[in-house]
Amino acid sequence: MRKIKTCGIALCLAAAMFAGADMKAEAQSNFNSYSYDEWDGSVEAPASYQPVMVKNGFEIGAGPLNTPQDFFMDKDGHLYVADTGNNRILVLDAELELLEIMETVRMNGEEVPLTDVEGMYVTEDHVLYASQTQSGRILIIRDGEVTGIIEKPVSNLISDDFIFAPTKIGLDIYGRVYVLSKGCYSGLLQFDVDGSFMGFFGANKVEVTAQVAFNYMWKSILSDEQRAAMTSILPIEYSNIDCSEDGFVYTSTVGTQLPKSQIKKLNPLGNNTYFALGNAEFNFGDEELSYKKGKANYPSFIDVKANEKGFIFAIDLTSGRIFERDQEANLVAVFGGMGNQTGTFSTPVAVDVYGDRVYVLDRLKNNITVFEPTEYGALVEEAICTYGEGRYDEASGLWMQVLARNANSKLAYNGIGKAFTQGEEYTDALQYLRYSGDKYSYSKAFGKNRLVVVRRYGPYAIVLIVCVAAALSVRKRVVRRKKK
Repeated sequence: MRKIKTCGIALCLAAAMFAGADMKAEAQSNFNSYSYDEWDGSVEAPASYQPVMVKNGFEIGAGPLNTPQDFFMDKDGHLYVADTGNNRILVLDAELELLEIMETVRMNGEEVPLTDVEGMYVTEDHVLYASQTQSGRILIIRDGEVTGIIEKPVSNLISDDFIFAPTKIGLDIYGRVYVLSKGCYSGLLQFDVDGSFMGFFGANKVEVTAQVAFNYMWKSILSDEQRAAMTSILPIEYSNIDCSEDGFVYTSTVGTQLPKSQIKKLNPLGNNTYFALGNAEFNFGDEELSYKKGKANYPSFIDVKANEKGFIFAIDLTSGRIFERDQEANLVAVFGGMGNQTGTFSTPVAVDVYGDRVYVLDRLKNNITVFEPTEYGALVEEAICTYGEGRYDEASGLWMQVLARNANSKLAYNGIGKAFTQGEEYTDALQYLRYSGDKYSYSKAFGKNRLVVVRRYGPYAIVLIVCVAAALSVRKRVVRRKKK
């Protein structure tokens, strides 16, 4: 750590001088990226991801796609694409080469068309769950044969007028099925391994906006009949789900006016556990809102995916950007956007990962874009993972390399500061954390540094106080004797 500290200032100065040149070298994808400084203002940053492949239906070898709604990458690198408008499912390899076209499945000895599929999940033993939204059911398919069906559950929790319109599906590590049903505001429907309905899971809460507060106050003075005639205020429904290998369920939300907790990480009890340090809610997307005709363009997340390293990717339908954050809610990367050039989108609806690659499905362009991390992006992820593994000295060295490429990276300042904190070098930690804008980590380092100072100099201070008190006492006695 001492060696790192010695060269730290020199590296930071070099970063400030050469950051512009490095950004040009890193921007291999011809897209300028950005991050945020300690005041949450956007600043230029090197590109973290670059598009390496874009294919439409013709280039895949399956003819034109027609409003695809979802895709799913299995553990073997097979990408299942719900080509919804064409009533079929395509199976591709990781290079987007066509392996199979599924248009029908066998059910009760008959061939049944795969119509209106809007969501899928594939298990490790290649069992396909396909949601037929308009038909109100989920087909469980093995080797082209329907082996089970999930339909509207019969339960006291389900009203007679409830419409079961499954869109997205997820399975946790225990085999439980989570279903997102269109128009359902009570949360996800949860089914046990045997298909029995377990209840609702992890519902969103009603957003407390000014309009909601006004309606609540107004209802308090109305009669029962007048209150019944008013429009009910319901929570925002989820837009997508992802069941991760650590047993958590990630959810995304669209259409909210409060850009907080739009991406959630639900524990087995259905409670959100995804917060910034200090249990603070945060914006998963941009810290700065854009405005059009005086109205704020709030982020609206259409899909979310967590990879094996714990990095979380989510698509903002408003901006067309993919945001990547770590488990502490730090912004790692921003890429994509709306446009017609390579690496941009018109209506991105799904994101998935395989290895270091990120796959994005565009419903309007009818194509799939594949991104890979740049050298800079890979370095940032490596630094985060190295710190998470407890190799703090090594992580500091990696963060110094990040600073040499991007002097604006508050994530790098934060990583170095926290590494110094772990090494109990609190004075140095405070210098870096001051530039990171991380008040929580700065406060912790400050408290520990104060404790070190008290422990180091406290005994001397006590001895000094005792000596001064004794000297004053002796002086007082001497003065009294002289007066006598």
